[in-house]
Amino acid sequence: MIVTEASRQLLEDCGVDSDRLSLEWASAAEAPRFVELITGYVSKIRDKGPLGSSDGEVSRDTIKRRLAAAVKAAGARKPRTLLGNLAKKLSKSGDYSKEAIANGVKAKVLPAMRSERISHELRILLSEAPLDMKSLCTQTGASAEELEKIMAPLVKKGLISQKKGKIALVAGE
Repeated sequence: MIVTEASRQLLEDCGVDSDRLSLEWASAAEAPRFVELITGYVSKIRDKGPLGSSDGEVSRDTIKRRLAAAVKAAGARKPRTLLGNLAKKLSKSGDYSKEAIANGVKAKVLPAMRSERISHELRILLSEAPLDMKSLCTQTGASAEELEKIMAPLVKKGLISQKKGKIALVAGE
């Protein structure tokens, strides 16, 4: 349930309608229920239309880029550690309510996942061409302050540079 909630919130952060994600349980003895679940889910997705066309979703190309970055972010140590720490905290408290899980993910896990996702997306965008801060904010969905915080260690490591108002990936990155 914790990973599902983290995935749901990360999809929203990437600009995807989180109703496109569903997790239901059906045992092998519940074939009619399984058929009902799958049929209902397929119908719901069909009604939403292609990825990027549902209300509130960003463009399909933006979603593809953000999801590619999110996949890399999901493998990063910090978000995985925070997810494990949240699981321990919930276990200790015994509170596995949807609200407790959603609040825990929102407070701890999502900020780390978002930061990692934006860092990877930044590299994807800059591998195509140098961009100014306004373009990076628009394309990543991040604020200038958020981007500056994410870019600072990348500049320090020599992975990106800033010249004449443009941010560029350093050759070899």
